[in-house]
Amino acid sequence: MAALGVLALILGVLLIVIEAHAPTAGVLGGLGALASAAGVWLLFTSSDTAQMIAVPAAAGVAVVGLGSAAVIGRKALSARRIPIRSGPQSLIGTDATVRSWAGRQGQVETAGGLWKAQTQFGDDEEPTAGDAVVVEQIRGLTLTVRRREPWELL
Repeated sequence: MAALGVLALILGVLLIVIEAHAPTAGVLGGLGALASAAGVWLLFTSSDTAQMIAVPAAAGVAVVGLGSAAVIGRKALSARRIPIRSGPQSLIGTDATVRSWAGRQGQVETAGGLWKAQTQFGDDEEPTAGDAVVVEQIRGLTLTVRRREPWELL
């Protein structure tokens, strides 16, 4: 019984460590907590220690482990809905100012840097220096921009 308890504890800890490195939203952490609780219960019941110690110890490990897995899982799921705040993808939807333009391509300033830009398909009017534009998408290091609508200038 003691060997099975140690095996369950090792399996539980291994599942919790895997949860820390794999995005399973708390599933493996919860299973690891249950396996650890079972291992604690098996270790306590395998010796001459009374059941009065085994049940509360196993229940405590299970409650703390499952509670932690639930909190971590909830945070992981809510983090998926948070908009991107860094990197090139964070530029989408931001304001940019045209610095120079020729034909369908030009240079815009946004987020403290100068970017190569092009207009969206169907934009007939060429922007001029100083015009406000909106970043619609990014491909590599080229921004696709559109002219800011009059109602967006407010």
